[in-house]
Amino acid sequence: MATITLRDIQMTYDGSTLTLCSLRVPDKSVSLDAEAAGELVDFVEAVAEDSFRGLQKNDGPNRRESFRVPVMPAMELRCEVWARNYTFEADVSNISMTGVYVEQRRSDPVQFHLGDTAKVRLTCGEDTITLQAIVRRIGHNGYGFFFPITVKGSVIAPPQELRRIVMELQRRWMSFRSETA
Repeated sequence: MATITLRDIQMTYDGSTLTLCSLRVPDKSVSLDAEAAGELVDFVEAVAEDSFRGLQKNDGPNRRESFRVPVMPAMELRCEVWARNYTFEADVSNISMTGVYVEQRRSDPVQFHLGDTAKVRLTCGEDTITLQAIVRRIGHNGYGFFFPITVKGSVIAPPQELRRIVMELQRRWMSFRSETA
């Protein structure tokens, strides 16, 4: 069981349910199912670790190089994928400085496998970038694309356009979260 405390909020994850509660008001809590909890736990752990220790490579079971920002339809991120002479739009589930996770649709013309390559174009507001990508993760509902250009040796160094897109989406997500709290 993983437990993280951020200021007066304690988060406990047992592998299937995430429970958040206030340390000041212990009877106030909320629980999230496994799918929502997993995304939130990964995001919060990465942010908490980076805030207190600086960026460090994670050699544990979760080898992601960068925190992920959840993407909601209202955030207006457009994603196009080019692979095997097909071009199609994809719905982004989350994005980071090193990659993107897209949800699989029944109508996708390409069935990806680990190691497959593609080009991914991301557009958010005025920023557009097209990146070479490698399928590094296959989940039950989609694919995780890694952008090799974003890592130079052991340093995460994304192109400015990608950095602006991720930071803008993080700002929108944080704004949405504070509006709904």
